[in-house]
Amino acid sequence: MSPGGYSHLLYLTEKGREIYMAEARGQHSGPSSIRSARSVRSAHSPASSEFRAPASTCHTSKVSLHGPRWADDHYPLIETVHLETVPESVAKTHAAFWVARQMAQIHNTIIRALNASWNHSVSVESGTEEAADFLFFNQLIFRLLRHHHLSEDHFLFPAIEKLLDHPGIMEDNTKGHDSFADGLAVFEKYVFVTKPDEYNGRTLRHIIETVAPNLIQHLHDEIPTLVGLHVLNSDQLMKVWREAECMATKDQDLYTDIPFILGCQDKRFLIDGEKGSFPNLPWIREALVRRWHARKCAGVWKFCPSDLHGRRRLLSRGRTIPT
Repeated sequence: MSPGGYSHLLYLTEKGREIYMAEARGQHSGPSSIRSARSVRSAHSPASSEFRAPASTCHTSKVSLHGPRWADDHYPLIETVHLETVPESVAKTHAAFWVARQMAQIHNTIIRALNASWNHSVSVESGTEEAADFLFFNQLIFRLLRHHHLSEDHFLFPAIEKLLDHPGIMEDNTKGHDSFADGLAVFEKYVFVTKPDEYNGRTLRHIIETVAPNLIQHLHDEIPTLVGLHVLNSDQLMKVWREAECMATKDQDLYTDIPFILGCQDKRFLIDGEKGSFPNLPWIREALVRRWHARKCAGVWKFCPSDLHGRRRLLSRGRTIPT
């Protein structure tokens, strides 16, 4: 029995995990121990239909297998803030444009990271230091997602509702978070509970394909809502955004969070024909992170879709295209 034969270890009790891994290593070969592990699986696994990948996601996966093999290539990135929805009379300097573009870049950071995870997942071997690094890479994806959505739900959206004097108007965006909450909980449990010698790439890929459709749709749908804030006073909106930025970045770790974010950028990517500025770090801080802080978890950053200079990586050879 190989570790790939039963990969949903997160649904087992600790005792069940020990039994399964012992069998996988050949320490127990009797039929009674095999039946024991299978019975534990039945008791703790969800029904197969509950976590089946949606058809649309399966289709995306099949198409992408024949496309360019960039590490950030799979689910679609945000390329526009939908300027066509804004009246021509609105000044292009309005804060709503800045807010929408910044949010689009944050969302693209998440999508690139998720794409890189999907692409790398099946090539990582269990029981290796690489598996440990890759699991940590996915933990950083979850941490970014959780922190981002908590910042929105607890500050940004309520502050926008207050500016609009319309309580509940951002409710659809909050409900969007609920649409993928269950799948994200499974993702969280897998990447934090799974040990390197239990890692199975097909399991992680399946989990990503379960949570991604609603998540990616939500990340795209939120952008037109933000550019629609051109009805607000520009200075007041920018003040709220700056406060939200401070809250979102104050606890970022220089050794983990910042290198991860830098490695999930594409400096050549355009949104409505313009290069992005996210994450808006002073050049000296970026240089220090690349040369010093990133060393602590150096093995993790090879899974980023770009190098720490924001140059995209080819999945097959890990090469980069210069900016």
